[in-house]
Amino acid sequence: MHIITIECLYDNYSYLILTEDGKAAVVDPSEAWPVIKTLSERNLSLRAIWCTHHHHDHIGGIADLLDEYGDVRVIGFAGARAAINALSEVYEDGQQFDWDGIAVAVMHLPGHTETGIAFSFAGHIFVGDTLFGAGCGRLFEGTPAQMDNSLQRIAALDEQTNIYFGHEYTMVNLRFAGQVEPANEAISHRLHEVAGLRDKGLLTTPTTVALELRTNPFLRVDQPAVIAFAAHRLGRQPRDRVEVFGAIREARNSFS
Repeated sequence: MHIITIECLYDNYSYLILTEDGKAAVVDPSEAWPVIKTLSERNLSLRAIWCTHHHHDHIGGIADLLDEYGDVRVIGFAGARAAINALSEVYEDGQQFDWDGIAVAVMHLPGHTETGIAFSFAGHIFVGDTLFGAGCGRLFEGTPAQMDNSLQRIAALDEQTNIYFGHEYTMVNLRFAGQVEPANEAISHRLHEVAGLRDKGLLTTPTTVALELRTNPFLRVDQPAVIAFAAHRLGRQPRDRVEVFGAIREARNSFS
């Protein structure tokens, strides 16, 4: 199984998941043209569209792809039918579907949206806007408790799992993480590496569970420095990990 990252819109990522015989699934096609161009250049056949959530910058290209390729499986969460009209196959949390002989597991990860999901298989997980490099998505529909729980589900995967996220926010997320944990050397080291990648026009996706556990403050809400940061924001000691999470998410909302 081969994975190709496609840059879309301003800072979005879509992904092609290829089979040995040239079939392709695309995850979160923000727009159609970059996907069509890549498929054409590589002589690939689009057979499926996987949707992590309903925001337009993740599904905006579906209609044009269906016009171009016709009968394509459009796969998503059962609870997202009303928001993504094009869905032809829907699954619940914990269910699986087949992609070229590989079982792909669906994980319901509410927080960024109520009906957000991830697709997991063979050491790879596509998380949409639930988790970013050193960060997480804004809480547009869900609660801090939901997002914290969703991130903990990702964090519980094998540490070598590759995480494919929806936006290139890693630099700014690491700058924020450095404010939350200024003594965390793993953050400063990663920031230096990422700056080098971005200077060369290279991408920061995928990340890994292990790297996020070391450098992502939203996976580190039980660490003393993160708790202290949250306490400073709140003006008192946080009651629990969810309140820590909420405080640092609010702080990230206003950070640029």
